[in-house]
Amino acid sequence: MFVAGVVDGDGSVWCSFEGNNVYVHVEITACKECHKSYNLNALRNVITERFGIVSRIKPHRTTNALMFRGENAVRLLRRVAKYMHHPIRRLRAELILALHDGKISRDGLIKLYEQTEYVFGAPDVKHNNGLDVLARAAPQTHTHGG
Repeated sequence: MFVAGVVDGDGSVWCSFEGNNVYVHVEITACKECHKSYNLNALRNVITERFGIVSRIKPHRTTNALMFRGENAVRLLRRVAKYMHHPIRRLRAELILALHDGKISRDGLIKLYEQTEYVFGAPDVKHNNGLDVLARAAPQTHTHGG
């Protein structure tokens, strides 16, 4: 449950498509300047020791990323997907697992996965609209007395 929470908060789940191949990625990032980078090492060690799931930490300019790829990413998703709450990450995890379990085809995955993608700079209902959606969904209350 803890790892699912970390993926929900500081992680990402995605897959890429090249030819007939589907590549699965799970990544947890932490700022290089804060204490969270230390947590990546501890998390990597515990996941490897307890579950035999191998990952690596890749340094970027301002962040470090704990990266799971391929079958290791799928094995991690099998353990954490049911505890994930972020709607897009959970949906992507479930789609990836459905493909690996033979419940959907590669083409089915691609069609459903496209609906979870963000388009940089384009109008996107999933991005930057939280306040508007919340205001529309909030119950209207009468606050004027009497």
